[in-house]
Amino acid sequence: MNQATADLTRRPTEQDCSEYHIGLINRVPDGDILELLTSQLSELQGFADAIPASEADVVHIPYGWTVRQVIEHSLDAERVFGYRALRFAAGDQTDLPGWDENMFADCGYGSQADISTLAQEFSAVRAANIALLNRLIPEAWDRRGTADGNPVTVRVLAWLMAGHWMHHQQILRKRLGQT
Repeated sequence: MNQATADLTRRPTEQDCSEYHIGLINRVPDGDILELLTSQLSELQGFADAIPASEADVVHIPYGWTVRQVIEHSLDAERVFGYRALRFAAGDQTDLPGWDENMFADCGYGSQADISTLAQEFSAVRAANIALLNRLIPEAWDRRGTADGNPVTVRVLAWLMAGHWMHHQQILRKRLGQT
């Protein structure tokens, strides 16, 4: 592991990303980002398994997606964040396109998977992203690229992985009446 000299507790700033990103990053508590990503990983399956199957295809007004679509969206976003981190950590300066999260949610390609299966896939993608981040050289954390027209660093992407899931987990807890 090359993290001996990388500061994994340094939070991204407004200069590292867009205003929208900062909103998600601000949800993340201070601390070692890899430790937080790992703790989320260990809690993810239990959270998903506690969602009753009867809730999987429910849309709770005012929300527009089913519970299953929220889990699937979170998985898809994790995959996108990891791909971007891989490209930018390598120094790739190609402007990466955005992705239409609503098109992905509405296309139904994962509608046959139960929530537990989606959570298992999410866990596998998160574990792969953690493995990638664990092997980065310290300077790779601050390498910058452009995604969806916004400048972003690898550090930002790691914090977005955590903050994005925290955002959607909080909404799911509210929707499902969990505290």
